[in-house]
Amino acid sequence: MHLRSADISARTIGGETIVLNLTTSRYFTITGVGTRVFELLAEDVTLDEIVETISGEYEVEPETARRDIELFLDRLRDAELLR
Repeated sequence: MHLRSADISARTIGGETIVLNLTTSRYFTITGVGTRVFELLAEDVTLDEIVETISGEYEVEPETARRDIELFLDRLRDAELLR
């Protein structure tokens, strides 16, 4: 799972990440745990590694974390931010 880093520009300010898809000229705002997941995606990690990290950092059950992360990743795919 990889961010389309060549096709996006992102900045995090005060816990909020603003992402611009340079290909489509659409922008997105990511907040909360989504910002942390987005940071992890920049490190080229697996879904299992993201789930493990988020479960530990936010004290959430791995099953719940996986479900929520998969939904978030689906949104990133729909926005053409993942390749």
